[in-house]
Amino acid sequence: MYYEAGKIYIEEDDQCIDCKNYTSGVACPLLMALGEGAVFLEDSLIVRDCGFYEKFTRSLRIVRDGE
Repeated sequence: MYYEAGKIYIEEDDQCIDCKNYTSGVACPLLMALGEGAVFLEDSLIVRDCGFYEKFTRSLRIVRDGE
């Protein structure tokens, strides 16, 4: 994760990539605090053990005609 020109960028190494809070409309308290300026990110950071983390799992099923 890093901050550049007023934007927060999430990298593939960050735990955020498969977090339920991040995938559901950026409802993450950490990202909200960074976006509102309550917390500042001066350098890059790799998020590995976040207390807000919830694993996002996708549930897919096949829907046939008539179902």
